[in-house]
Amino acid sequence: MTEDRMLHSRWIEVDLDAVAHNVSQVREFLGEGVRLLAVVKSDAYGHGIVPVARTALAKGASMLGVTHPEEGMSLREAGITAPILVFRPLLPGEEEAVLRYGLTPSVSSLEQAVRLADAGRRYGKRVPVHLKVETGMGRTGLKPAALKDAAAELFSLAELEWEGIYTHFASAAGDPSFTRHQFRVFQDVVRHLAERGVVFSLRHVCNSAAALLYPEMHLEMVRVGTLLYGQLPAGVPQNSLELAGTWSFWARVLHLQRVQKGDTVGYGRTHKVRRDTLLAVIPVGYSDGFGIDVSPRPVGMGDLIKVMGKIVLNYLGFPVGTGYVIINGASAPVVGRIGMELSCVDVGKIPGVEVGTPVLLQARRTVIRASVPRVYRGEMLPEGSGFQKAPLGDTQM
Repeated sequence: MTEDRMLHSRWIEVDLDAVAHNVSQVREFLGEGVRLLAVVKSDAYGHGIVPVARTALAKGASMLGVTHPEEGMSLREAGITAPILVFRPLLPGEEEAVLRYGLTPSVSSLEQAVRLADAGRRYGKRVPVHLKVETGMGRTGLKPAALKDAAAELFSLAELEWEGIYTHFASAAGDPSFTRHQFRVFQDVVRHLAERGVVFSLRHVCNSAAALLYPEMHLEMVRVGTLLYGQLPAGVPQNSLELAGTWSFWARVLHLQRVQKGDTVGYGRTHKVRRDTLLAVIPVGYSDGFGIDVSPRPVGMGDLIKVMGKIVLNYLGFPVGTGYVIINGASAPVVGRIGMELSCVDVGKIPGVEVGTPVLLQARRTVIRASVPRVYRGEMLPEGSGFQKAPLGDTQM
């Protein structure tokens, strides 16, 4: 077996052709005249930032979006020359690296704008920036009143090129009235600035959910992440987009252990075996991100009931979420506490399980640690790219 098809004990498998398909679907949905910013933050949602960025650009994305400057720097070092927007405010001292790597920063305060202008002056260049307006998300950006007070000084900074302006919706799928309120506030800000002679070539407010639900808000550009990775945003009904799955988390059976009724499994002896059965030990645990369920605090009685229902079902032996895996096409429950790097699965009712059998795992994409290998399928991975190809055949369930 060649090195780029080496056998892993656990790995993330990414289908770049599926990513390409999803980008094309979104690109077609947006139509002519609307640019696509492909969001590749958090290592492209756990897929691998460089291969996904290249794929998105090849299929029609005009710009890339990242949270941290280091993410943009890694893209530049990989030879990617497309515009890259950095979403978060810069810390003092980060300006020079952003300029050196040709990244486009977001401006969320007058102080940050002044630091960027000073850096631009030292480097003898104008700095393209996007102004972030806070309209209700409660995080970063200038509030309209603060923007009004700072406008004279802000827009007198000759070293800054005000390329774009944007805001971020707090609940595009869950609260239409508040989303429309945010959009009105944003449009008022844009109009007032235009009256002062400040015009932006790129206005953008839509994330994945808003892009689907509010086509009238597309403006010059939309920022899409979730859709590119084959998922509809929570709360968005099924629509005409035919999205393809892009990501899967796999492991191989390390060991098979016969246990008898009454035996206990794992740390704390929390699981008592109810019948004689066969356990498969797999080489993943909470340090890999397996079994970590990132759940928001329940809002309202409905959310609380959902959370409690999930806990009760798992307790009664009907696993949901990360409480089960797929092996040989069948569902198998995880039993006992998930360890740091090893977990146990009850495969007593599943025929044909052997050491080395692949296991499909349930996990949140963005919590899987970077040391878990990423391997790639599809024609979008060019030969000699330096990225590993997927193992041959045995994960095609």
